[in-house]
Amino acid sequence: MTTPAPPSYDAIEHIRLDGTEFIRLVSDADPTLSVPTCPGWSLGDLTFHVARGWNYWAGVLSTGITSRNDVREIPEIERPPEHAGLIDVLFDAHVRLCDALHTADASMKVWTWTGSTQPVAWVARRMTHETMVHLWDAGQAIGLDFEFAPEVSADGIDEWLTWFAAGERAEGEMKVGGTVHLHCTDSELPDGAGEWFVSAMKEPKATFTREHRKGDAAIRGQAQDILMWLWRRGSDVEVVGDKVVARRFQAFTDLT
Repeated sequence: MTTPAPPSYDAIEHIRLDGTEFIRLVSDADPTLSVPTCPGWSLGDLTFHVARGWNYWAGVLSTGITSRNDVREIPEIERPPEHAGLIDVLFDAHVRLCDALHTADASMKVWTWTGSTQPVAWVARRMTHETMVHLWDAGQAIGLDFEFAPEVSADGIDEWLTWFAAGERAEGEMKVGGTVHLHCTDSELPDGAGEWFVSAMKEPKATFTREHRKGDAAIRGQAQDILMWLWRRGSDVEVVGDKVVARRFQAFTDLT
């Protein structure tokens, strides 16, 4: 696996902006709306999920947790019965996450679910994409489409391949059985960026390089569309070659 260049975007600023937009969106919306990209969830469920995630990583950073045993020290947040109370909880979690990211020593490493401690930048990257994808989810529930910067979406693809791909196959799915080429078509991406060749999907990690190389299946489209396809949200991509390989590749992760 080749080493990626550090992201050129300001992750904390994206968390601040996308998080603020998420809060604005869900504050004015009906919390009972169904979220089509999160089957079985209402907009209120999605809101609480995002609040819990922000609260969790704010706690990890602010207390400098380095051991899984210490995660229990993070105070759990309760879901208020009223929508206004839920929005207050969401807003508070967002403020604490942004504050924790701003004040944390960049050299500090904290516990993560990856099996090892990771730098603050790892948390910032994770929360950037978590917030962005769930903002898109909220938009789908309300009937709005969001467009995100290609470089941020492309980094989301890279994060998916690094940390989520090959975690666990979806129930009933077989092994991928082929290679996959991901190709972002965004003109804004610099030459050489936005392409990956995945040679193996073997639990718990995918093996991939960042290059243009023919695979048994190719997934082409704008970075945002590929990212959402990988997270099983939307299908606005072009699949070239072996479509069975492409489907199994998409299913080879333990998260939806």
